[in-house]
Amino acid sequence: MSAWLSTLAVALLIGAAQEDRPSGEPPDTSAAAVFETDALRLEIGPDGLVRRLVAKPAGVEYAVATPPCPVAVAYRGGRMAPTVEGEFGAATKRWVYQGGTPLPATRVVLAGDQLTVEFGSAGVKAAYRVRSTDDYLAFELLGVDGEAIDRIEFLRLAVRRLPRVGQWLGAVYDDRFGVCLCGGSLQTNMETLPEAERVLLTAAAEAAVGFRGATAVLFGCREPRTAMLDVLAKVERDFRLPAGADFRRLPLQKLSYFWATQPTPQNIDQYIHWAKRGGFRVLLLSYTAFSKSPGHFPWNAHYPNGMADLKRVTDAIRAAGLHAGLHIHYSKTRKGGRYTTPVPDGRLHKLRRFTLAAPLDGATDTLTVREDPSGSTLDKGRRILMVGQELIAYQNYTTRPPYQFTGCERGHLLTTATVHPAGAEVGLLNVDSWDVFIRFDQNTDIQDEVARRIADIYRQTGPYAMVYFDGAEDVHAPFWYHVAAAQYRVFRLLEPPPPVCESAHYTHFSWHMISRSNAYDVVASPDGMKDFCRLMPCPTAAVRELDFSRVQFGWLGRLGRREGGYAGPDVFEYVASRAAAWDCPLSLHARLEELAVNPRAEDCLAAIKIWEDARVGNHLSDEDRRLLRNVAPEDAHYVPCYDQRQTYENWRQNRDLSETQRRILADRREHHLFLDEQGRYELVEIEELPGVAQGAVKAFLFRRAAHPEDAYVLIWTVEGQLRLRFPDARLAAMRPFGTPLTCVRGDGGVEVPVGARTYLVLRNADRASARQVVRLAQVVR
Repeated sequence: MSAWLSTLAVALLIGAAQEDRPSGEPPDTSAAAVFETDALRLEIGPDGLVRRLVAKPAGVEYAVATPPCPVAVAYRGGRMAPTVEGEFGAATKRWVYQGGTPLPATRVVLAGDQLTVEFGSAGVKAAYRVRSTDDYLAFELLGVDGEAIDRIEFLRLAVRRLPRVGQWLGAVYDDRFGVCLCGGSLQTNMETLPEAERVLLTAAAEAAVGFRGATAVLFGCREPRTAMLDVLAKVERDFRLPAGADFRRLPLQKLSYFWATQPTPQNIDQYIHWAKRGGFRVLLLSYTAFSKSPGHFPWNAHYPNGMADLKRVTDAIRAAGLHAGLHIHYSKTRKGGRYTTPVPDGRLHKLRRFTLAAPLDGATDTLTVREDPSGSTLDKGRRILMVGQELIAYQNYTTRPPYQFTGCERGHLLTTATVHPAGAEVGLLNVDSWDVFIRFDQNTDIQDEVARRIADIYRQTGPYAMVYFDGAEDVHAPFWYHVAAAQYRVFRLLEPPPPVCESAHYTHFSWHMISRSNAYDVVASPDGMKDFCRLMPCPTAAVRELDFSRVQFGWLGRLGRREGGYAGPDVFEYVASRAAAWDCPLSLHARLEELAVNPRAEDCLAAIKIWEDARVGNHLSDEDRRLLRNVAPEDAHYVPCYDQRQTYENWRQNRDLSETQRRILADRREHHLFLDEQGRYELVEIEELPGVAQGAVKAFLFRRAAHPEDAYVLIWTVEGQLRLRFPDARLAAMRPFGTPLTCVRGDGGVEVPVGARTYLVLRNADRASARQVVRLAQVVR
């Protein structure tokens, strides 16, 4: 159900609810409930409707009164369901309440700091404690009495739509004033639902997680682009939340990272070398470098001395002047790990549970159950049942009695095939979409057990500047709760707390931990990486900025020789330039073997480094960043990592692209950053000149404001070294910029040695003549 339809349904019920008083009861004429901070005044009518939300002292009204907005709505008789089908849809998209009846608030009574909300004749009453401070109002749900309900939106505000809407954070603001409704506890489900003229802010609690303790924090602030983080920092301190506001102000948030794929004590120096060549300040390593499996994290053969070897690696990183980062899987274990083999742990998550209809001996390949298994997965690698301490892999099942799982492999994953009595539970394991993993049951203590192991590694081999929480979506419903809860169960044990955290998925509470987001996988081919950047991280960076957050423009790859070639310096420069547009970091995922075989690896990393040095050193102006942006404010939108492959395929096939996507793709501008003759950063727009020397050379034309009469060309060879003859004696060459390169002149032309990135200059040449000179270049044999 859309936000608009939900609003309409509630509005239609309000009239009925107001008529739902017991017979003969007069209308409620008691006073409104009024709450104030130094910057905001909230007024709730005795009828349960939000009357006013006023900025102080200006008196500007931010509440939208039409349609009426009840301060709370309870729900019963239905269920929560995903708005998008499919596994990733369930895990990453919005869920709504379907079926049943919304029960809007009909009466509100305030006595001291105790607020009571009643819901007509529904037999439901909610009790709150309200805390008023100079900076914020906190509404803590103490309990829900009366007939059972499934869900309660215990604070709802409809506010005027302003130019900036931070949906992750729950903020609506312009340059002068902002309103924020954020959660004050993990069990609070916050939503920000933009409509045409208003934004609906809601704080909800669900019976499946628990009502008591759910807390919503409301505040307003003047000059929100600078002051909102100040208030959020106070909220985080007062409610003992992770310090997301303070973390976001640290210079570390700007730093890009080099992902060392297989670092060991023996080769870590090589990774450090390449990281520095690219200007990376953080070197990230994954648990996969030193461990066989997440969960118990047993050491692999590259780390025979275990923790001591890992400490040697991280000490070397820090000794080189770099920060260390850690990539983890934390909510699942690998098949064949100690949580599955030889005795499976009962705390692995089961998607469904069945009952054995008949005894099962230790050899039969058919398993009969009482319940219909329709809808159980038939995906290869994911068809695993758990019966007692045995895992059983099935091939198929029947959907008519007798209900059976057929083609069973007994004693799967080296468990022991044995007999099982009728009535035994049969659990369908929650095997990850990456089917080498099996997910944990978040309603048990297994996540805390694994978190302690991660924290021990972190403590003994740290400090770490960042942690990447991979597989954030790999939990189970309710996803709004378990995504952040699983992250928090690890994060709270990490000492000192990592100031930078990333994940591909996050919910509202994650904002306090996950300061950067949206690492996209290495999906695009080299010739598609620029458009992948245009379609994925660029619009996401533009919208996440509204939440005072960054995305990181990676993971970049395609350095090695593969089908389709390798990405060249222009590709990495394009991505680095667009990351700089929003002052965002990037990341490079590279193997030493790839770097060794890429003839332009040094140039690729140099292209990244100059942007990193300029961005981190604050050498780019606001005007520079505006110039580099390719997404208009109205086109900013969030692109989930889980949509990347379909979006890229749509681009590749030129189908099913939205008008917004086509507008973004229409901006084909590219830019180049270099150090001029005086060692100052200079930013120019560049134009690719295709087909130079039959494609053996990449060339980009640009002009400079300081020398508008001249034309410049950035040029390099795709492979090896070449000598190019240009038919213009005016041409000079430089490598690097400003350093003359010796050339051979004669017969009205110039021979230039070209390999690595080289600059050409044609004095007193317009663009057309420069294009002609470069296109006529010939390879000297």
